Amino acid sequence: MTFLRCVFSILLLFGAAGCATLTGGPSGTANQPAGAVGGQELTSGQLDRAEEELNLAMASYASGDQPGAEQAAVRVARLLYAAEPPQDGLGARYAVLTSKLGLLTVRINRLLHGASPEWENETFTFPVPYNPRIEHQVDHYLTQGRESFARWLRRSGRYVPPLRELFLQEGLPGDLVYLALVESGFNPRNRSSKEAVGLFQFIQGTAEMVGLRQNFWVDERRDPEKAALAAIRHLKDLYREFQNWDLALAAYNAGSGRVWQSIRAQGTRNYWDLALPPETELYVPRVYAALLIAREPELYGFNPELESEEACDEVEVPGAVDLKTVADVLGVTLAVVADLNPELTKGCTPPGPETYLLRLPQGTAESFQTGFAALPDDKKYLSAEEMGRRKFAGLYVVYTVRAGDSLFTIARKHHSTVDKIKRSNPTVSRNKYIFPGQKLRIYRTQ
Repeated sequence: MTFLRCVFSILLLFGAAGCATLTGGPSGTANQPAGAVGGQELTSGQLDRAEEELNLAMASYASGDQPGAEQAAVRVARLLYAAEPPQDGLGARYAVLTSKLGLLTVRINRLLHGASPEWENETFTFPVPYNPRIEHQVDHYLTQGRESFARWLRRSGRYVPPLRELFLQEGLPGDLVYLALVESGFNPRNRSSKEAVGLFQFIQGTAEMVGLRQNFWVDERRDPEKAALAAIRHLKDLYREFQNWDLALAAYNAGSGRVWQSIRAQGTRNYWDLALPPETELYVPRVYAALLIAREPELYGFNPELESEEACDEVEVPGAVDLKTVADVLGVTLAVVADLNPELTKGCTPPGPETYLLRLPQGTAESFQTGFAALPDDKKYLSAEEMGRRKFAGLYVVYTVRAGDSLFTIARKHHSTVDKIKRSNPTVSRNKYIFPGQKLRIYRTQ
């Protein structure tokens, strides 16, 4: 039994004796008691005692007395979970103490008991290391990054079960699906400042290389299943190239060429000894830290309740059908249909004679087909004029330069690049400076 499970077992017994029981806390906060005697909240004095015990636990850990650290940490947990979390000005202090306790228990788990998740017997060996750089990222996710991580973790429930099966079917470790947690927070519409898009954050060139379609109407980088299959193909190639998951993950972030450049220059294939771009040096530890937490969120104080997987029906729909029309026929909101089809960038199916496989809420395919067939043609399809307007809508904006602007800040604000802005504005490419009041046409990648 790992240390945190031991703590939780003690506290469950403690609760059964009339003090408190543990439930998952809201919004990814540390686990909190479902109810204390008389609904009493923790007092300032109780927090003082908990802080003293926590300082003792950390001092014991630092001095090498891990058993002493474990005993003190159990006492801290008893104090913090013996009553309701404070809702007044003491709430922030309580959150800091629970976060510090969470990090300390991670360290005790790993160093005292050698605890680790039980990995499945998968095609690739996928050892997950633990070292100070990974521990630092665990610390980040438990403290400063806690709110974001909790949101990403909740959202992962929609995507992890089916996508994990895809990874396993293709012979890769299923837990590599959690790359999407670090890459995009499991947001299929996420677009980075470098124009990387989707759950697995493909830039345009890499997306084309792995077979993801992009045009005016569709961006398959935003399709969770197709993006996952593309990520699988890319990761397989990287693993074959490097024969090492640490280096393969680094190359997923920085590119193979950049990783090989560092290997040749520094004479080592040990990722942990390589000097790489700062983003890549953070990336691999973040992946491992996210994986450790996501596998057993309760052990790290996160709410294990995740959003549910969205089951759906699939139907063949003609081209130039507005998603709003689909939603109206089904009696649901546009957001429901759009969320099931995030790859459709213009809010409609692509024009042309070919049908499009559209995802609908589960159990609605038959009613949609009946309702859609009953519509007159002018209600079924968007006009050529409207399709023309949508094709170029959002393709570019005209921006008026303000004082203090630079091409870099303008490009970042509009998800473009300096080179794109220069190519689209000949006066900028000829002149060295931009000036307030100048009009720039800024295109963005679709």
